Amino acid sequence: MWPICNLGLSSFLWLLLPLILGLLTAWWAWGGRREEADLAYAAPVAEPVRPVPVAPAPAPVAEPVAKPVVAPVAAAAAVAMTAIGIPAAVGDPDDLLQIKGVGPKLNDLLHSLGIHRFDQISRWTSGDVAKVDSHLGSFKGRIDRDSWIEQAGLLAKGAIAEFEAKFGKLDSENQ
Repeated sequence: MWPICNLGLSSFLWLLLPLILGLLTAWWAWGGRREEADLAYAAPVAEPVRPVPVAPAPAPVAEPVAKPVVAPVAAAAAVAMTAIGIPAAVGDPDDLLQIKGVGPKLNDLLHSLGIHRFDQISRWTSGDVAKVDSHLGSFKGRIDRDSWIEQAGLLAKGAIAEFEAKFGKLDSENQ
């Protein structure tokens, strides 16, 4: 029948002993220490943190601003300004691509800033140059480096021969 029956009682006890020891070890490792483990991982119970209501800040009160006194200006002397605060162009736009150093990207950028004419560029002050230069990004410094103001002055006057003598021939497609 069963092979265990052929063994003697002492042999059976020797086989039963490791089984009992294994069960006791497993109970000790997993079951008996469970309460200690639960206590070790249990967080102390504390009162829940409740947010403290914050009173809203009072709305700022606008102080009355005194209007600046502007001297009367004749309508002819009034100068329109571009979005960046430089004098606006008056008249039909010029082909700014004729200025050496102005390519299609710079041409589009200048147009977006409200710059369309040679005479407009030729009248730029150092402050105007700084305002435009701050919008040129990677082209910053081109205005002075390529002498845009001088070039625009010659082109505005129609001094093509002087322009070509100083800056090179104009592109025939841009004339």
